[in-house]
Amino acid sequence: MSELPGPQGVHEAGGLHESSPAQPRQVVRSAEQVHLDLPVAGPTSRMLAYLIDALLLVIWMGLLFVLLALLTPLLFSFLEPLRQAVDELGQGQAGEPSSLAVVLVIAVALVFFLVSELSYFVFWEAVTGGRSPGKAALGLRVVRDGGRPLDFPSSLLRNLLRVVDYLPVNYLTGFIAMLVSPEGKRLGDLAAGTLVVRLDRPAAADPLHLDEDPRDGTFRFERGQVSRVGRTERALLRRTLRRVDVLAPERADAALDRAVEVLRVRIGYPEEVIPAERKTFLRALLRASSR
Repeated sequence: MSELPGPQGVHEAGGLHESSPAQPRQVVRSAEQVHLDLPVAGPTSRMLAYLIDALLLVIWMGLLFVLLALLTPLLFSFLEPLRQAVDELGQGQAGEPSSLAVVLVIAVALVFFLVSELSYFVFWEAVTGGRSPGKAALGLRVVRDGGRPLDFPSSLLRNLLRVVDYLPVNYLTGFIAMLVSPEGKRLGDLAAGTLVVRLDRPAAADPLHLDEDPRDGTFRFERGQVSRVGRTERALLRRTLRRVDVLAPERADAALDRAVEVLRVRIGYPEEVIPAERKTFLRALLRASSR
């Protein structure tokens, strides 16, 4: 979480979020003014993810056709009238195939492909919370604007509009839309209010050094107090001590105040901790609980 200079384009979507023109990311601002950066996935990673999904989609379509054939014994008898109609339409003059029959076959194949693709993406996004296998392989996820989880209506709408993004061929319209949009959105994302973000691994936290400090002796803890410091309390201690050095002074003071008060009550420490000694109190308690 960080603050970015000069974001523009404030929107309302269950909370404030902004587009940063300088960097491909969306900045989410909570009511507590905590900033969450959502790095936007670029066209290259999204197209690579789609190539993986396209390969799997071919397998999906084959399995779907086999499944329909197995679960519907009357499928071929049901399609028999259509086959006869195609045979009649398919014979033009001199027994040559009719252009209408060719168009009909292409239309059926296209509808089957579109339905298969729609069901493939909607299924995986519903099961995994916005990650098709291709996106998972590239470390991408679909979310709603503001970082909210993807829901079924949004997933359905963004995938229905793949038909438009595909035009005139090979997702050309969608690719142009991603290049023009500051948030890398294709038309389906714009209509559904969704965003494809990168799940970047955060940088490893710097090691927390707890070298001997003469000031740590200011606080003494009884054995019963130290025993109340469990895994959750130690995580709070470490997280607070790491954050206070990088936060703005007023936010660091607020974080120290909250952590000290919570831990003081949790362990039953009776004395008040003055503001100047709050960080020393946390260091001393962490050292005592780590022995």
